[in-house]
Amino acid sequence: MSELDKAVAALETRRAEEEAERQRRRIAACAFLKGFYEADVAPSRKLKEHGIASAFDGARLVLQRPAEGHFSDGLAIVVGEQGEIDIGGKSLGRHEAGEEIARNSALKGELIAEIISHFSL
Repeated sequence: MSELDKAVAALETRRAEEEAERQRRRIAACAFLKGFYEADVAPSRKLKEHGIASAFDGARLVLQRPAEGHFSDGLAIVVGEQGEIDIGGKSLGRHEAGEEIARNSALKGELIAEIISHFSL
């Protein structure tokens, strides 16, 4: 095998490993966001009392007030391509699978604070 072939093979291997790691981070972040939606957003009585509807599609969580129509300023929480969690255009950083409970609680706290602030709850 030529040196060029070896270099290309090593490069392909490294790219495949990086892609697998990126996918792992993204899947972990999507699972975190799904858990947050199911445990904290969907059952929230306060959001319903304030007329805030929510929807989750696997990688995006959208909250809005349907009664305000298209003038409503909704809030989107999305999982980015690298596994980062963004809310309202601001990144809260990457969520890693198996992170300690304290980090997960802190991330949930940040998401909740942003929702409260955005909708003036």
